[in-house]
Amino acid sequence: MKDLEDTDPFPFGQYGPKGKDPRMMQDVPASYFHWLWTKGGLKADARSPVSVYIRRNLLALKKEHPDRIWS
Repeated sequence: MKDLEDTDPFPFGQYGPKGKDPRMMQDVPASYFHWLWTKGGLKADARSPVSVYIRRNLLALKKEHPDRIWS
């Protein structure tokens, strides 16, 4: 599977194509990525395209949502 880019649609959930608020990856709130990373199990999932996207953009996400622990 190809890596997700900023302009790709978020693939699932509330921000996915069938969700209540579809968005591109770059428009998904960092707080939602943080939740997926820490509570949704993506930190341990190296194969998920969203997990790969978070890892690749971790520094930017930390700046956007600095009041949370990402590691």
